[in-house]
Amino acid sequence: MFYTPGFYDRGNFTFQRNMQNFQNIPPNFPLVPPPPPPVTPFLLTPELSDQEYIKKFENRIPVTVKKKINKFNISELHNKLHTLVLSLNNIKNQECMLSNNINTLSEEEWNSTLNNIKENKNVIESVTAQLSSSYLDMSRKLVAKRTAKRLRLKRLKKERKREKREQIKELEERSRKIDENLQKIKDDIQRVKQEEEAKIQADILLKEVIKKKQDAKKSIAKLEALVKLRRARQNTARGRGQEVSDAEATNFQNSIERIKKLWEIKLLAYEKEEAESRAQMEQTNKQKDSSTLVEKEVKRNLLKWRKALFGGVLYPQVDFKGDMATFIDVRSHWDRYIDGSEGSTPLPMGWVVPSSKTVTT
Repeated sequence: MFYTPGFYDRGNFTFQRNMQNFQNIPPNFPLVPPPPPPVTPFLLTPELSDQEYIKKFENRIPVTVKKKINKFNISELHNKLHTLVLSLNNIKNQECMLSNNINTLSEEEWNSTLNNIKENKNVIESVTAQLSSSYLDMSRKLVAKRTAKRLRLKRLKKERKREKREQIKELEERSRKIDENLQKIKDDIQRVKQEEEAKIQADILLKEVIKKKQDAKKSIAKLEALVKLRRARQNTARGRGQEVSDAEATNFQNSIERIKKLWEIKLLAYEKEEAESRAQMEQTNKQKDSSTLVEKEVKRNLLKWRKALFGGVLYPQVDFKGDMATFIDVRSHWDRYIDGSEGSTPLPMGWVVPSSKTVTT
């Protein structure tokens, strides 16, 4: 056994320092941290077995549902029936041709025709072999289903058209009501303006009569004020003890009454004149309004006739839509029906009647 001499001597400071450091470490202090617990792969818990884990994993896989492909379709049936009909018609035509040309055909032509008939028969047999009872039943179901679908789509299309027509009708009715309301508002505004203008015009025309009437009222009011003033002065004089003549008072009162009566007669005449003038002006305004209404009604009827005859909002004399030749041709056909003889019928309402000079020329 070998050892280093002087290993435990005081001169070995390194060992002594290390021993001192080890002695200074507190007790129960782990030098190395403990390792972490083992992790189970794929989150496998010990409670699940392998079969259960596989079953759980299979359940997570999405299942793709395959659509059932229908082997029967109407187009295929249509092609088969079309082939049958063509083959049968070919056989009939060839048979008719053979029966008609039995003495003229050569042996080669006869044999080729028979071969064609056999080929058509083979085609018919092959197609009829495919048309089994189950195939025909399925085809009938498909045809019935397709027919029901077409009827349903046709019904839906008719319903959509009907709803569209109703919507268009409602919109037209709504626009018509809006136009009527707007026209009514315009007529009311125009009527109010006309009434205001008529009132202003009446005030201008009746200015002299109104002034005379106001002067008469002012004169009557002044006479009444004079009567009240004389009575007040008489009462004041009596209060002072002065003598008041009753005869003078009576004469004054009679004079005032006569003058007042004259002014009242004039006032009645002025009022009567004003009433007559206003009535005459109202009658004139009513006639103007009626003539204006008649003109508006005539314009509306003309617009209705133009729309009924030519349609649209464009003027028919310029609406040739870029084709002048067709426009002239249509107008010439229209002009052929114009007849100025006595037995001819009159033009419809709203048409412009030509003048006599135009007719003669």
